[in-house]
Amino acid sequence: MTTQGLLVENQNGQEFLLRTESRQGLKTHRLIVLQRINGEWQQVIGMKEGACRESLIAAFVDFFVDICHVLNSANSELATLRPTISRRARVQGSSQPNLRSAL
Repeated sequence: MTTQGLLVENQNGQEFLLRTESRQGLKTHRLIVLQRINGEWQQVIGMKEGACRESLIAAFVDFFVDICHVLNSANSELATLRPTISRRARVQGSSQPNLRSAL
């Protein structure tokens, strides 16, 4: 699978795509904003582009934070399922040479 960009739909049902584009002849990339109009993706330009880009980046950050919350809640659920190990068992080294218990 390859990522084409970040697809976001606004409150009015309009679709926007935030993606990267390599700059010809340079070793850099830039963010571009596309909007789906009549089934075709068209680049957003001018003043609207900056505002759209900021909104799309904010949406990405919100989505990433949500993913972190899901992963953290999954880890806390796993932590409660782990058997408790006595302090003595945690302090002792493993039976393998040069290995210590990770607990």
